[in-house]
Amino acid sequence: MRPLEVTSIQRGCVYDGHGVRTTIFLKGCPFSCPWCCNPETLYGSRDYFLDDKKCLYLGNTPSTLCDGCERKNGHRPIAQCPIGVYTPTTQIFDDIHELATLVSRDKNLFISSGGGVTLSGGEPLLQATALVPFLKTMLQEGIKCAMETTLYIKNVDTIKTLLPFIDEWIIDLKLQRVNYREDYLETMNGNLSLLREYGKDTRFRLVYVESLDAEDTYRRLYFLGVKALEVIKCHGLSKSKYEKLGLPFIDYTPSDSSYDDFLARLANHGISSIKLKL
Repeated sequence: MRPLEVTSIQRGCVYDGHGVRTTIFLKGCPFSCPWCCNPETLYGSRDYFLDDKKCLYLGNTPSTLCDGCERKNGHRPIAQCPIGVYTPTTQIFDDIHELATLVSRDKNLFISSGGGVTLSGGEPLLQATALVPFLKTMLQEGIKCAMETTLYIKNVDTIKTLLPFIDEWIIDLKLQRVNYREDYLETMNGNLSLLREYGKDTRFRLVYVESLDAEDTYRRLYFLGVKALEVIKCHGLSKSKYEKLGLPFIDYTPSDSSYDDFLARLANHGISSIKLKL
């Protein structure tokens, strides 16, 4: 059984599918969007956060907690900092039942609200094989599962493997010019056709940055058969994550006027959009 690489688990989520949900963020993504809210999921990023703002030694605050730390020429690695200056970004679950037990504690809330578990990332499809035993356990427990995914994957069998277990598919469309792939529309059209063939519950999301052209976006949405979507205004709330990962941060937050104009232009083409703040 392959282990699952999990970057975080968030309870009480209401934007990641129907009802109240627990969202599991998984490591890995085929894209490297520079505005990504979860840069710790990228395999190219380091596997730990380093929060120097917590460091008592760097802040000139004398404390015995810092005795022996490598930053004071000691032998204790910063990874063993007792106040959390160093935090791993990924937790490895070799035991699927351990993860299932963690999320099942909210089972009654899932059932009463019509919610469940959402797999997100990163791109959860990259860990599809490792996910199957977990998803089987959720099915046995009567817990519904959703997946937030780019759906950009060449091997259609990967999606077919997950179809019996995923009730709701939240598709993160990658229509921005950055990272756009020449085979994107063809690949996506095939994968979306499969979900539609099986009558799967799907919804679409798009992160708005000012490089998006409304006319070009409409043509691509039309090709994919997408008539309604949630549009998320890009924001810079993940700046601290980039700092703690030692990555450069660029704020892609667009103006309110360009955001509203983009939505209005889509509406003129008959595309229904909902503003979504995450």
